[in-house]
Amino acid sequence: MRDMGRNHPFVVVVAGLCCGMLVRWADGYGIAFCGVLLVQLVSRERFIHALIGILLGCAAACFAPVWIQIDDGPHHVRGIVASTEFSGGSFRMALRDVAVDRSHIRGNALISVYRNPPMVQAGSRVSGVVDIRQPRGLGNFGEFDYKKHLLAKNITLKGSVDDGSTLTVSGGKAAAGVKKRLLLVFDRYARPEAELIKAMILGDRSGITNSLQDRFNSLGIMHLIAISGLNIGIAMAIGYGILFNVLRFLTPISLRIDVPLVSAIGGMGAAIAYTVFVGPEVPTLRACIMAVSCTMGILFLRRSDVFDELALAGLIILVLWPGSLYSASFQLSFSAVLGIVGIVAKTGNAPIWFRFAVVTLAAGVFTMPLVVYLFGFVSAAGLLANCIIVPFFSLVIMPLSLIGMAAHLISAPLGKIIFSLCMDATHLLIEACDHFGSLHPVPRPWVVWVYLSYIGLLTAFFGEKTPWRSYVLIALSAGVIALPIIQHAIRNNSPMCFDFLSVGQGDCSLVTEGPHAVLIDAGPAYSSFDAGRQVVSPHLLRRGITSLDAVIVTHMHPDHCGGIPYILERFPVGQLWLNAPLENNPCFQEVIRITKEKSIPLRYVCRGDSLRIGGITMDVLHPQYRLDHHEGGMDQNLQSIVVMIHDKRMKGLFMGDADMYGELILVHMQKNITADVLKVAHHGSEKSCLDPFLGAACPERAIISCGFRNRYGDPSREALARLERHSIYVYRTDIHGEVMVTSLPSGPDVKSVREPADIQ
Repeated sequence: MRDMGRNHPFVVVVAGLCCGMLVRWADGYGIAFCGVLLVQLVSRERFIHALIGILLGCAAACFAPVWIQIDDGPHHVRGIVASTEFSGGSFRMALRDVAVDRSHIRGNALISVYRNPPMVQAGSRVSGVVDIRQPRGLGNFGEFDYKKHLLAKNITLKGSVDDGSTLTVSGGKAAAGVKKRLLLVFDRYARPEAELIKAMILGDRSGITNSLQDRFNSLGIMHLIAISGLNIGIAMAIGYGILFNVLRFLTPISLRIDVPLVSAIGGMGAAIAYTVFVGPEVPTLRACIMAVSCTMGILFLRRSDVFDELALAGLIILVLWPGSLYSASFQLSFSAVLGIVGIVAKTGNAPIWFRFAVVTLAAGVFTMPLVVYLFGFVSAAGLLANCIIVPFFSLVIMPLSLIGMAAHLISAPLGKIIFSLCMDATHLLIEACDHFGSLHPVPRPWVVWVYLSYIGLLTAFFGEKTPWRSYVLIALSAGVIALPIIQHAIRNNSPMCFDFLSVGQGDCSLVTEGPHAVLIDAGPAYSSFDAGRQVVSPHLLRRGITSLDAVIVTHMHPDHCGGIPYILERFPVGQLWLNAPLENNPCFQEVIRITKEKSIPLRYVCRGDSLRIGGITMDVLHPQYRLDHHEGGMDQNLQSIVVMIHDKRMKGLFMGDADMYGELILVHMQKNITADVLKVAHHGSEKSCLDPFLGAACPERAIISCGFRNRYGDPSREALARLERHSIYVYRTDIHGEVMVTSLPSGPDVKSVREPADIQ
């Protein structure tokens, strides 16, 4: 790619910029990737460009927004509303020009309001007492970094307000009322079509449910439910087309001006106006900068140099928002554009219909490594669907929506007619998702695989045709193929491991041995949090698990079974164990529906039942009798499934919520219940870990699954005192995060995320 470096200096500067940032942030894999690119790009005459980029990247990273270090608790906050949204049942607003306790801070603040959201709009001044909390994360290996996600959006402070009526609000921009009027218009139309249009055109995702997201994900078109470069590009094209055709009919004017130039400037104006209208949030601003910089390059340089224009956009974005380098939307946008540029260059002499067809395909190929790494589920029909649906959205849905909004402001009946057509077109997308969509879990590859994939794609599309190019591509292809095979082989030969996930105030344990996996509970689901969707599913894919031999639901309390429906929907499951049917329990009804649809064998288990999977043996110790019907007043905690899981070297006792009487029943059933590892009952409540039970089980290590600063006060001081009296090492998910206990010939090996768990 030496010729590209010579001909496109901005590309070298941006590669150096990224390298400098990654050096400052000590990202070893990223540094290696950018280093390989720089070696291929930099020639003697471009060395100074690379050096400038590296220095600029180090400076940008040093001056990048960082999380504001303020003690957790109530603080007086004031600022100006930049944007608002409803998410997960709560109202959220981003504030700019923020002051905390009269001290101005750098960056924006994200404030959630749980009750009585204030009537605010962009530009309103808000002040009041806010409960500031540092984003802490749950503490699982490789989990989503929420703090880094917020920093990529220039948010450096997060807090919440229980009652929005305590906030003081003043001022606001009148222009925001137009968007508000249009949102109210869409509220009169049928859902989910109206909610989709609000998200796709106006950037309001408040009505997008998880179910609707899943449907669009199943066809690989989730990117449409966001304001992206596609929207900005369409707005620019519409602005250009309207102005060009108007000027063409105004002959006296068109003869005196450069019509294409004026039309292009009008297109840029349309893109900027659309960005301001939907709300200038960081992802939207990034897309606008990309579109405007490319157009300005064509206008003022008078030549189409897409690489330098794209690099210039990246340079501006990364200098303004350095955290964007780790933003999924930024990475996917630039990957897609690179694929489009590469395929257009390769098919320069092909028919226009062919080039149009392969553009979407190329964008999908270039984004596929990131999609697999970031999201883990791949749509079988995604590439083909995008080839059809993206043009349909660009040529039908978005133009109809924009025309309908403009018409509605002039004549409501005319706007209603156009909106109806738009709703019908959007309904076709939903029908396509339901009929052709499907998602398949894919093991998360090592990050090295992602970098190798992109080095191979860049070399194949943009590298010079030299004798060494073929050998390099063969070596890269071999690496891309070999790494997943090595990863799979390592997993298939791994020993038994008890993996206690941190899911907040709930329970989730994963037992693995070689290619086999058993999941015990899947954490809670409430409001905007579903542990199955947001914690357990990504963790399974990180571990390379795409199917489960068995799923055990210890009992039907929401902190244990809340995440189970999502897991059953997304992963093939060999069999499901329950303790008792509960016809009036919504989660139970959902579980039964899924098991019937997917033909998952269902067992109501009791003492004496067992199952052997590979080298793992699972013995059910409780409940004492098979509960094939719900008995009135039955204590779900007492009837929790208790299971002993062991191989030849290690035993684990998983208690569910069977504290107090459940523990005493196990003690008196005259059976050996000794175990190396104890999953403590009921999150370490005061009725758990009774002395007779601990004396009979004799565990060396105990794991307590509980939420950080939970409202129940778990684990209790009484339970912790009893564990200490029996000299049992205690690991807590609220303190240690995820805890993994591996069966090794030398004995159980314990590792945790937040603190070294090297005490054996």
